[in-house]
Amino acid sequence: MNVGINGPVKQGRVKLAMYWYTGTDAIYEGEGVCFDTNRGTATESDARRRSYVERPSSSNNRHFAGVAARDYSAKSGVQFIEVNEPGSTCMIALGADTVVDVGYLTCQAGGAAGRFSDKGFPGRGSAEILETVTGVLESVKDGTGSLLATDGKTLTVSDSSDFTVGDTVVFLAGEDDGTGVFVPGKYSIASITNGTTIVLSATALSTLSTGAITCSYYVYTGNPKALAYLMEGEESGLVEWICPRNTGTTGVTHMVGGFTYINGGVTVGSADDDVTFADGTIYGEKKAFVCMGTLTTQAVCIDLATNGITLAGGALAEINSIAAAGDVAILQWNGLWRTVMVQGNATEA
Repeated sequence: MNVGINGPVKQGRVKLAMYWYTGTDAIYEGEGVCFDTNRGTATESDARRRSYVERPSSSNNRHFAGVAARDYSAKSGVQFIEVNEPGSTCMIALGADTVVDVGYLTCQAGGAAGRFSDKGFPGRGSAEILETVTGVLESVKDGTGSLLATDGKTLTVSDSSDFTVGDTVVFLAGEDDGTGVFVPGKYSIASITNGTTIVLSATALSTLSTGAITCSYYVYTGNPKALAYLMEGEESGLVEWICPRNTGTTGVTHMVGGFTYINGGVTVGSADDDVTFADGTIYGEKKAFVCMGTLTTQAVCIDLATNGITLAGGALAEINSIAAAGDVAILQWNGLWRTVMVQGNATEA
């Protein structure tokens, strides 16, 4: 019962559950987790698919379980954790600044999986903001960040004056130039060279290149959090970041459902980079593609596996010319994909 002046009435109402966390890494208060729905042998009954949770990814993004209720240290095996389920008023881990009662954020799949840094669809996995927090030190989301590829550790920033050694740099996405292969995720700052140059503790490239690699990133200290209401309802599908390939035509992959943010700052190869867009499996399911920065030479093309329906009711084979910040395509599955919205240069064909 909510009674008292400074007691329970000032505490958020939560829906608590206990789940087995499969990761061996530390997980922090407010980071999101999803059910491990492909656990075990597919042909066998295994209820652990709804009692084990893991970091959000492109394979579990439509099975959001909630957020960690407190910090948990790394362990060599699975551990039992408390999770605030959708419907809770609780803390969420941030990758963006927030303003009380303005908008919402959605949990990220892949990369810095579990943090809330961008907006996707409403529903499970999204959270209404209930607190103003300035917790991000620097954020570049148009793909114009520059990572020195000769070591994969040296990052050029706008202003490092408020950074400290040990702070976290989250790389959302970066270019793949055929030699330098970017690895999104969380990296700590090992040293600060000057006001515009920092060095990471580990390389962010799986293969080094001879030239600078463009990227999108944000920087924070500790674990910035904000009070929020975890939305209920249908699955949001979470959000992810992808990057077109410099070689083009190779078919960049994307998660099923949710929001896919397309990293900018990349020179696409000799032809459009095709996104092979498979048929849906859930009626009413939505999918969004949002370009965050300029792509040069060529563009991203959403190539439907089966012809869908345009906004005007005609046949839809593809949505092309996605190449600038603000280019958006949103589709919904009802037996066929139908365009819900196109914006900017995005063109139905």
